[in-house]
Amino acid sequence: MKRDLLLESHGASSLSDLARRLARTRRQLLRRWLAETLKRCARTDADAKRGLIGYFAYVLSEVCAALLIAESDASVSVNAGIAQPGRFWPAEWRVTDLFRNIELLQHCLKDEIRAYFGPVAASVDVHMRAHEIVERTFRAIIECAIDGQLQRQAAEVSTAQDSLQKALTTLQATEERLRVATSAAGIGIFEWSGASRKGVWENRQMYEITGQPEHRGPLTETEFMTSVVHPADVELLRSHFQSRLVSGQPVHVAFRLYRVTDRALRTVEMFGYLRPPVQQDDYVFVGSLCDVTERADAEAKLKDADRRKDIFLATLAHELRNPLAPVRNAAHLLGHSAGADPVKREWLRNVIERQTGHLSHLIDDLLDVSRITTGKIELRREVFDIRRALDHALEITMPAAHQRHHDIVRLPLDQPVHVDGDPARMTQMFSNLLDNAIKYTDDGGRIVVSASVVGRDISVTVSDTGTGISGEALPHVFDLFVQGSGHGEQSRGGLGIGLSVCKTLTEMHGGTITARSEGRNRGSEFEIRLPICEDSNQQATDVGEAGQRSPVPLRILIVDDNTDAALSLAMIFDTHDVRTAHSGEEALQIAVAFEPHVVFLDLGLPGISGYDVARRLREMARDQHAAGKRLEIVAVSGYGQPEDQARSIMAGCDSHLVKPVKIEALLAIVARIASNSD
Repeated sequence: MKRDLLLESHGASSLSDLARRLARTRRQLLRRWLAETLKRCARTDADAKRGLIGYFAYVLSEVCAALLIAESDASVSVNAGIAQPGRFWPAEWRVTDLFRNIELLQHCLKDEIRAYFGPVAASVDVHMRAHEIVERTFRAIIECAIDGQLQRQAAEVSTAQDSLQKALTTLQATEERLRVATSAAGIGIFEWSGASRKGVWENRQMYEITGQPEHRGPLTETEFMTSVVHPADVELLRSHFQSRLVSGQPVHVAFRLYRVTDRALRTVEMFGYLRPPVQQDDYVFVGSLCDVTERADAEAKLKDADRRKDIFLATLAHELRNPLAPVRNAAHLLGHSAGADPVKREWLRNVIERQTGHLSHLIDDLLDVSRITTGKIELRREVFDIRRALDHALEITMPAAHQRHHDIVRLPLDQPVHVDGDPARMTQMFSNLLDNAIKYTDDGGRIVVSASVVGRDISVTVSDTGTGISGEALPHVFDLFVQGSGHGEQSRGGLGIGLSVCKTLTEMHGGTITARSEGRNRGSEFEIRLPICEDSNQQATDVGEAGQRSPVPLRILIVDDNTDAALSLAMIFDTHDVRTAHSGEEALQIAVAFEPHVVFLDLGLPGISGYDVARRLREMARDQHAAGKRLEIVAVSGYGQPEDQARSIMAGCDSHLVKPVKIEALLAIVARIASNSD
């Protein structure tokens, strides 16, 4: 406002007149200046013109203000009016643009001043003073503009430095996280130069994976390919590299290598990117390496287990079908003319008994595997003479040995040797070894069973003159579902689980089992070692012959919804008083009047379940027990897991037999009850 008043005041000096002249002619000055300036400007659009007009107005006002102030008080510095010219300086102007535009504007103003003082009578001092004021004003404007530019550049540099520092901090944090992640994951990172054929850099995990000592520096590509990678995988890796170098796709390949220090064979997986070469072979490869040996081994084991599972299922189907054919044929012949001939009928009976026994043996093996793998198998331990288990195993396997004309040689113990274990399971261990020897020894072979005391252990050895076991197959002979001798020959029957079960049972008894063979057609030898019971003077109780017929007739009730099963079982006890029932209701009705000594009870009955029948029979037997009579209930079921047996005992059963039940076991129960009834 002060400036406007000064411009409009009357009687002003020549300097103030000059200021008013410049204000009046500002449009003409602006047009001349714009004409000169736009010729040299890169931009001539509306925004550029607005920037120039604004800056012109600012400079002209500063010059006029300086003239008016100098006229009123010569002692005041003309620089006092110049403040923050950067506010009127367009941001897109460079320093050279600013100086050029100021210089053009200064020329325009000086031309106008000379034109003003030309026709006017004025002293030379006033004229020179006007030029001096304009000169100083423009110098102050330039100095302020330079200072503003320096401040702006300093701010930009400071901002850039802050951004750079933040970027460096972020990069360091990222590198640290990557270092921690790669260390935790065991991932090696490295860089190769194609032109120099050198290893540029690799992290500590890379040294650990390859076994390269750190003081030797990173491996070169040539060293890695020739001395580390497995020779059989070098071509795979090279061809993969070449194809990815052409296609530009990432490298992703698994291969084997030998560690530099210990030459240990490891399986690794490589992943990385190849930067395209500017010149031939001038590529850079940045990659990672991860040791996947455990994963590769696990995958190989899974594939092998899957393969053996398929073989097992095919073998199981074959083994189950084999005995069904003679059973079906025998059943057909019994229903026709062969049933009338006693000799043929006896032969057919033996066929059925032998084949059903084989089926029962297969099912028992499968159940044993299930119990072992789920940890549900239990040993019924007692102290007994191990010769008892060996004798029983020989009795079980002797028919098969005679059928193949084998010579069984037994080298017995002279004195009793007592062990703490399950007699039935130990018998199963020895019979499995004998079955294996009989199976893989050609007809007319020789099998030797020997036992001897070795220190505090009893050693039982089964050797044969059979096909032997190859060196490659020997470490896997106790694996589940492994069959054959390892020479590529076909299996000779069975499911390939007998030796695996034998090994598990031996270890459960605190013993060890070892297989030995000198190779093809050199026979094999299996040795089981078991700890001897410390209390060797304890006498073992031997079970009597279960096949003896009971001299005292008993009242026996057989309950089974399968009519054939009930009637065939009744025929076995033909010397006793036997009744059969095919439902729970019928069994309870018969039991009231019959008062049986023993009940063989199928648990899976229709209507009233076998468990409920057992509870009611037990309630009915309380009065009989008070009168001196004792009822024994024997559960007969196809379910034989420990929880099934516990449930039947809770229902009131005295014992639990699993189908198909051995005839000897049934006869033994009846014989025991009959002997107690004497």
